[in-house]
Amino acid sequence: MIKKVTFIQDDKDKLHFNILKDRVNLELLKLPNSRKMHAKIRAIFFPVLYIILYLISTKFYTNHIAFFIIYGLMGMTTVLIFLNMVHEAVHDNIFETRKYNRMLLYFFDLIGSNSFIWKKRHMRLHHGYQNIAGWDSDIEQASLFRIYPHDKKTKLHSYQHFLIFLFYPLYLVNWVFIRDFKDFFSEGQLIRKVIKIPIVEYVKLFSFKLFFIFYSVVVPVLNGMSIISAVGAMLIMIVIAGIFALLILLTPHANNTNDFPLPDAQGRLSDSWLRHQFNTTNDVRINKWLGNNLLGNFNYHLIHHLFPRVSSVFAPELTQIVENYANENNLGYRSYSLNEALNYHYQLIKNNASELEQ
Repeated sequence: MIKKVTFIQDDKDKLHFNILKDRVNLELLKLPNSRKMHAKIRAIFFPVLYIILYLISTKFYTNHIAFFIIYGLMGMTTVLIFLNMVHEAVHDNIFETRKYNRMLLYFFDLIGSNSFIWKKRHMRLHHGYQNIAGWDSDIEQASLFRIYPHDKKTKLHSYQHFLIFLFYPLYLVNWVFIRDFKDFFSEGQLIRKVIKIPIVEYVKLFSFKLFFIFYSVVVPVLNGMSIISAVGAMLIMIVIAGIFALLILLTPHANNTNDFPLPDAQGRLSDSWLRHQFNTTNDVRINKWLGNNLLGNFNYHLIHHLFPRVSSVFAPELTQIVENYANENNLGYRSYSLNEALNYHYQLIKNNASELEQ
């Protein structure tokens, strides 16, 4: 029987969280609600940009260099769609009506991923269980590498700090063509701990995957491009998207300054839920304009894990509230530059490559 992970109950930390919530809510009353329109504009702009780029690509079937460049830009736009639309919509932070947020998620299917299984992975496993072995599905995706310090070490792991430069660019290739299917068909996947997959979702899985391949590969081939060139362009799109995505997604959790707590035999952790958020999550300092207009303020990640139903457009001010309170009460708020965060991730990979088998 699966023992669900539980956090210790700490009255002092409950009080900390309630005070934080009150301060956050008070600050939200001061901030202009009109900012939410900015979130809606971003959520519409980047999917439209993706479609426009695709339509432009249809004019360059005979100019492979231009075609590849456009597909590369589509790959980068894919990540911006995820950050500004998909991730916000799954938390119901774009429209007030859940139905409309759920409708937006289908665009994730149109660009190659499966929104149903990702939503379950993200909401049921990653949030609340981040950095916990056997529960955080985001880290499970990196099973080729030894992320958790207490995981069993294989011979391959001894070279993982070199192998990441070869395999990390294939992150989204794995997601689109392997990982989604494993979640649907392999009983050993983490997601099977918490859901049963309806039959209709299998139909959607194959339908959307085939449609993605159709418009990204088959249509160019039907218009005179060779299969090798069309497949190569699609891979360029996905690989560029994967590299860009990892620069953003790796930095808040998977590094050697964050904890990877191990539950006891009963599934109990030694920290409260609040402490767990601080101990496993850090923010990343980047240009504010880029964060707000392109990256969906994803770099303000701790506030998102503490209050996931608060729109990212308010993240900068609310993060300052959290940082001030954390410093007043020794809760351990941490924020790094992008270079520092990536270096800390590399140090985690390197340290776990050299450690003896646990």
